[in-house]
Amino acid sequence: MQADSRRFFGATLLLGAVFCAVYLRVAYPPLPEPERQWGAPRLLVSDSVLYGFVRELLAQSSSDMSPEGMAGADFYISRVLLEHGMYSMTTKRLIRYAAPERGWTLQELCSRRLLSPADTAYMRLQMNYSSGFGLEQRFLPGHQVVSADTVRAIVNRSEEPFIFLSTLEQRYKTHDYSYLTSPLFSRDGKTVIVEISTTCGGLCGSGETWVLKRRQGKWRKVRLLNSWVS
Repeated sequence: MQADSRRFFGATLLLGAVFCAVYLRVAYPPLPEPERQWGAPRLLVSDSVLYGFVRELLAQSSSDMSPEGMAGADFYISRVLLEHGMYSMTTKRLIRYAAPERGWTLQELCSRRLLSPADTAYMRLQMNYSSGFGLEQRFLPGHQVVSADTVRAIVNRSEEPFIFLSTLEQRYKTHDYSYLTSPLFSRDGKTVIVEISTTCGGLCGSGETWVLKRRQGKWRKVRLLNSWVS
């Protein structure tokens, strides 16, 4: 009788453990791993680090430009994001991946002791392989990501360089779109260079390139490298 009781008790525990495992799997599914297409350069920084940074940056940002909406926010980033940073629509080259060295250089940041020589070499390699970076909808809940293929298809169907903005405005019910360049990480992952830009149609837009450092659980602005407004 005791043996039957032990078997019954063991079977009950096993069924309970299986039920808990299945429930946790369904209730808290793991984030999918990004899929790389053939021919896309493999980034030097892991996907978990890249998307961890992007999600933290979005959490520190506001999509409301009003003074009340920006209270406590470090950045303005629209709820509608473009997969890649964009060049001017009047040029044939649409996609811009890493922040360009305009008015600043990695060597200058090294001389100012914001980066080490090893950091500059590591970031230079990230620049060379940055075309593997692009925002993906499934990793950014709460935001709408517009793929580069969608933008390219709209641009190719029209001779007007900015027509894609009005088309997207109708489709996504928004007047502005933000995009990020591929983040450039220091060797220890605690310093990042990234450009955050927003366009609102035609010649309207702005952008800033920042050196950010992770301190006390947040990404803090350390140095503004470049800014533009149109």
